[in-house]
Amino acid sequence: MNGERWYKKGRALLSEIEGAGPEQGAAYIWFMGQHGFAVKLNGLLILIDTILNDLKDREGKSIRLYPPPFAPEELYGVDYYLCTHDHADHLNLETILPLARVNPHACFIVPKPFRGKLTKAGIGESRVLGAQEGGVLSLGKNADSGAAVCLYPLAASHPDYSADENGDYVSLGYILKGGGISVYHAGDTWAAPRLVETLKGMAPIDIAMLPINGTDWDRTSRGIIGNMNILDAVKLSCVLNVDLTIPSHYDMMPNNSENPANFADCMYRLCPGRKFHIFSLGERFIYRK
Repeated sequence: MNGERWYKKGRALLSEIEGAGPEQGAAYIWFMGQHGFAVKLNGLLILIDTILNDLKDREGKSIRLYPPPFAPEELYGVDYYLCTHDHADHLNLETILPLARVNPHACFIVPKPFRGKLTKAGIGESRVLGAQEGGVLSLGKNADSGAAVCLYPLAASHPDYSADENGDYVSLGYILKGGGISVYHAGDTWAAPRLVETLKGMAPIDIAMLPINGTDWDRTSRGIIGNMNILDAVKLSCVLNVDLTIPSHYDMMPNNSENPANFADCMYRLCPGRKFHIFSLGERFIYRK
């Protein structure tokens, strides 16, 4: 694993995340690798699909291209941890349990079919929330408006719209709305027409975090589920009139990656003038309206 790939890591990154103050009308965003982000929005620190442990194959060999920036038990001040679905690079108890121990007030939000996975692992029932499409979760409290952030779960097609026996979807994306800013984290998904129509109904979307790794026959034959590709992500951003698009899910696994420079090229060609940002690992971006 190549630790030099991190723009900022260790205590420098921890201090930056923990020390960022609440700022009305601003979102602080850190890229944590793969599809993982830390977001400070309306005073809340929210982690999304952030994996801070090693990932290994069946022979015990690491399959990460770079190590985590710090250990999960080193990060304090987490208010919410969001998982989009139950794959090891999105929901991993080796990250979640240490985070839960050192952040006793943090709550964990997962698709409802996987709520029991966390509670059976020892996280208290009151700290684990099951998310469902069509529901709205109120995160934190704001003296003026009640909820500091409202969370809207959206069904994701990964590789299709799969649900459990109760009709609850097993893969989700999330829209966060707080402080006058709307942030969409797509989770792992195809850019299906149904998703496009749902997102149009949630407009405006200020920031969209979209996977770009796509798929191919080789990955499919090895059981690797793909996502929307670069062209899908660019077209989705354009049709939704997203203010800032952030490509992700392209860098952690050696056989499931993409060159984000191709995303930049596609944006320049198809959506000239549209804003986007390609992160370095551990980089902070401050979005203001």
